[in-house]
Amino acid sequence: QLSEDVERVSENPTEEREGEMEVHEDSSSVILPDGELGTTTPSLRFSKTCLKNVFSVILLFIYLLLMAVAVFLVYQTISDFREKLKHPVMSVTYKEVSLYDAPGIAFYPGKARLLSCKHHYYDHIPPLINPGQPGDIECITQRINYTDPFTNQTMKYALVVQGPRDVKKRELVFLQFHLNETDQDFSAIDYLLFSSFQEFVS
Repeated sequence: QLSEDVERVSENPTEEREGEMEVHEDSSSVILPDGELGTTTPSLRFSKTCLKNVFSVILLFIYLLLMAVAVFLVYQTISDFREKLKHPVMSVTYKEVSLYDAPGIAFYPGKARLLSCKHHYYDHIPPLINPGQPGDIECITQRINYTDPFTNQTMKYALVVQGPRDVKKRELVFLQFHLNETDQDFSAIDYLLFSSFQEFVS
């Protein structure tokens, strides 16, 4: 029997090798999922590369946007600076005072006549006692005659009045004029303000 088995083995060595190869093929077929995982890894790498490219493009766009904003701000600052150089402005400092130098008010009344002049405060202005009638003139005034160069050298006069001085009490000057020989309901009087009445008098 042993001899018969040896003869069978010697006669069919290829069949045993084919069986062994089938076993190896079966074992390799069992490792198919690893092969499938190998085919999926390139797609994951491709998706990661795509995401990196997208993020790079977004970052580049944000960088360009920030650069454009910075360039615009620099241009605006330079243009504003050049505009300020063309129109220089002197600095002004404020100092709180209770009294200041009284301004001057020059009136050009023409034919109008000053009836009364009084200093009042903003919170208390009494009514006129006799409207249209001459009253008290309690203001410092000065009459100045001048030659009008625009009306054939006609002599005219201006009435210069000392303005208010009290800042905190909001002092004001109330003047009453009367004008005859007019058909108008209202007549305007020209006037001119200047900074210091004292400098004008001296």
